[in-house]
Amino acid sequence: MPRSDGSKGAQNGKKIPTYFSLQGFDDLRRMRRCNSAELQKGHNYYRCTKKKGVCSQKYAREETLTKQFVSFLQKVSLANQDTQKVLKELEKDEQKAKEEMATYIQNLKEELKSADSKLEKLLSAYLDEIISAEEYTAQKQKLLTKRVELREKIRDFEEKGVSWLEPARAFVQNLNYAQKLVLSQNKSEMTTFLKNIGSNHILLNQQFSFSAKNEYKLAAERRAAARREAKESLPNPDWRRGWDLNPRRDFSLNILAGCCFQPLSHLSVSSIF
Repeated sequence: MPRSDGSKGAQNGKKIPTYFSLQGFDDLRRMRRCNSAELQKGHNYYRCTKKKGVCSQKYAREETLTKQFVSFLQKVSLANQDTQKVLKELEKDEQKAKEEMATYIQNLKEELKSADSKLEKLLSAYLDEIISAEEYTAQKQKLLTKRVELREKIRDFEEKGVSWLEPARAFVQNLNYAQKLVLSQNKSEMTTFLKNIGSNHILLNQQFSFSAKNEYKLAAERRAAARREAKESLPNPDWRRGWDLNPRRDFSLNILAGCCFQPLSHLSVSSIF
């Protein structure tokens, strides 16, 4: 019987592979759904260890699970051409945002300068006995509070800048990486990718599921919507699908249509697959 713990062993002089891709899901192992793997007739199978008693779950073949991995990756993948287009648009957004922010910061600095000037005039009015001590104290406190608020705003904008752009770029590049994984069929990297974009990985009735981060759930929904739109736009759904000789879109239908990048979708999780 081949060893089922993923460690080195031998049967008939042949070494058992030490790596089983699905065992990379730590949370799956903790759930005791599928924390053991073994090699049978050249194929990897995953199963419950049955350490807690009889388990009705059947063995799950790695090829079957890999198809399920690929099915999800296809839902969130972005082709190289579309990736470059989106990244260029983000560069334009970055330049525009920086220009707008520079103008906004300059306006804040002008307000700060005006507040400083008012404080000087207020002090002069008090020294010339134009206003009472009570009036001076009350107006001075208001101006000092405004100065503090303006300085905090200026500091925050100068330090943070257009911070939403980097997460947006990383998200787009991850979608493109999903496309590369579909093409390469690298099971190890698929496992790592799915671990990083979600949690609560479950194998039940030979079906793999997990809770994806919200932005990936949104991307998958956009892909499904784009496919429906493309199908409905065909006069006859049985016609060959391909690029229109006279395209009316600058961009092909993709999963980022309508996605909000500023700010990037919240990183909370929800069930998706």
